[in-house]
Amino acid sequence: MKRRGFSHMGDSSLASSSSKTKTHLDVPRTTSSIIGNNNNEKDISSSSSLPNPNDSSPTPNPMDDQHDDRFNYALLLALYTLQGIPMGLSASIPFLIQQKVQMIASSAAHHAAAAAAAGGSETIAAVTADVAAAHHSQSLADLTKIAYNAQAIFALCSWPFSLKLLWAPIVDACFSKRFGRRKSWLVPIQLIAGALMVGGSDYVEQELGLDSVGSSSEMNVRGVTFFFFTLYFLMATQDIAVDGWALTMLSRNNRGKGPICNSIGQNIGYFLSYVGFLALNDVDSSENLWRPMLGMKSKPGVGLVSLGGFVKFMGTFMLVITVLVSLFKKEIDMSIEGGEMCTVGVCDGSSGSRSNNDMETLLPKKKQQQEEEEDDDDEMDAYEIGIAETYHRLWAVVKLPAVQSLILILLTYRLPCALSDNVKFLKAVEFGLSKQTTALLSPTIVLPLGIMVPIIATKIWKGHPLKQFMWAYKFRVTFVALIDVLMLLATRSFLGSGSIMGGEGTSRAIFWALLILSTAFQATVFSLQFNSQMTFFAHRVDPAIGGSYMTLLNTFANLGGTWPSSFIMYLIGQYTVPPTCSVGDDGAEVCTGGRDAYFPLQMVLSGLGIVWICVMGKRVQHVADLPDDAWKTHIGESDDGEEEMQEYKKGGKHA
Repeated sequence: MKRRGFSHMGDSSLASSSSKTKTHLDVPRTTSSIIGNNNNEKDISSSSSLPNPNDSSPTPNPMDDQHDDRFNYALLLALYTLQGIPMGLSASIPFLIQQKVQMIASSAAHHAAAAAAAGGSETIAAVTADVAAAHHSQSLADLTKIAYNAQAIFALCSWPFSLKLLWAPIVDACFSKRFGRRKSWLVPIQLIAGALMVGGSDYVEQELGLDSVGSSSEMNVRGVTFFFFTLYFLMATQDIAVDGWALTMLSRNNRGKGPICNSIGQNIGYFLSYVGFLALNDVDSSENLWRPMLGMKSKPGVGLVSLGGFVKFMGTFMLVITVLVSLFKKEIDMSIEGGEMCTVGVCDGSSGSRSNNDMETLLPKKKQQQEEEEDDDDEMDAYEIGIAETYHRLWAVVKLPAVQSLILILLTYRLPCALSDNVKFLKAVEFGLSKQTTALLSPTIVLPLGIMVPIIATKIWKGHPLKQFMWAYKFRVTFVALIDVLMLLATRSFLGSGSIMGGEGTSRAIFWALLILSTAFQATVFSLQFNSQMTFFAHRVDPAIGGSYMTLLNTFANLGGTWPSSFIMYLIGQYTVPPTCSVGDDGAEVCTGGRDAYFPLQMVLSGLGIVWICVMGKRVQHVADLPDDAWKTHIGESDDGEEEMQEYKKGGKHA
């Protein structure tokens, strides 16, 4: 899972760190996470860290820091879990939209057959059947467009995570010191989100029209999209605050485990709400598994939990966690003057009173003073330099030719993969695959591969992340796309007629083999590309603005995956032609013709992917070969450095 937060940068006044060098990019620090070199601190020389043979004091236990941070680990996991809950819920909504449309289509088919049967004489029955069939065919055409147009609209709800860099410096710079720099945003944001989920739970279910078959006009997707868009906006803001708090909450030795808490927590929240809801809401699973297991009465046709009830429960859970954090977790006040802070202009961070030391750990004070200072590059902090200067520096990054080339790559490479990423499993559910099966594929296949693949890839492509990226991409737009098509054809054939080839046992084996291979291959190539992408970012960003630089690149990477989603859903709805159906004398429905837009579009997108490899492959290699200096803005360095940067921008160096 990607680390989405705006990482908050360190104090440029720490001259001691500027003389140090790094062989890797560490987790971005905030000013508040570095114990400043003010006049009240002891100057510990390099020799003081050497062991004293005459010192009889006990050797510190390296597990002490880990033990003291266990509560902080638990807190971060809880906060990131809350963040993943709306994501998982939103991932389940497309399946509910598909379910609603299928219910309407089935109801239309039933009424068509009933109308034909009630015609009376053969002549009247034939005329009635033709009228009913024409009406049913038109209904299918309308429903197909409505379904995918609805999916295209709902896909817009995740945009706040792709755009949060726009307001991240404001979250970092504006706060109440009395309440805490991070809690000033975290607590009210989570209270609003929790209250919205509790109060709006019935609204979501009502707008989707899940309690009745009804018609497509009863499904207000725009209202549901706005509801989840608001939740995503709140959680994106919460993510900014939690990422910043993680850097000051954990002890220095354990600070690198913050992103691990992020990944684990978001996955827990996502799977809890996505897999948990779909499994408990599935009618067949509820009737055949959950109710007998829990000793509950049989309720055919009704899931164990409803969408409204599940959203309300999760909202209550968020409110409880937020209240506990507000009451029992104290954020140590920063050593800055004033109560409410909002720095818009450039601040002078050289003063000791502005050193912003809000290190928050459970370590004893003596141990904190004895911690050895790490190699921290100077990084900017929106509080220290001001909001305006933060945006100015980010714009300077965007104007770098190397970054512009990378942005072009990030914004375009996901389009050829959009069907596999966004439509494949929706189409499988349309062909008869159960929601429960779809949900269970994630924890059983996707999650383990997401953990193992990066570890193996690091050993194979060590030091060459973009080679790994291109290898996975070539595999993704060709072989994986072919497996996806075969899987969908097998799903339609097996779940529709019960046969693919050979007997029932052979057909079942082929179906499950293709389903597992399709899921596994997609998870593998996605993990390979995401891992290579993050590794490349980490090795190329300018350490002087490392945190916001990473967030900027992640913003464009997220946008590259967000915009194709709505676009491809729209194309599927526009170019799918439903079959022409008629009702026979026996009342049975017979459908012929029609065109499923998925399969021709997949051929077009695979061709587009091959063109992308031929055209953009050289640019990817060029970006990989650029020197480190091509990625630096040189802001704040000497005049010579600024002149060199101007020369680079004018074309002295080409990226």
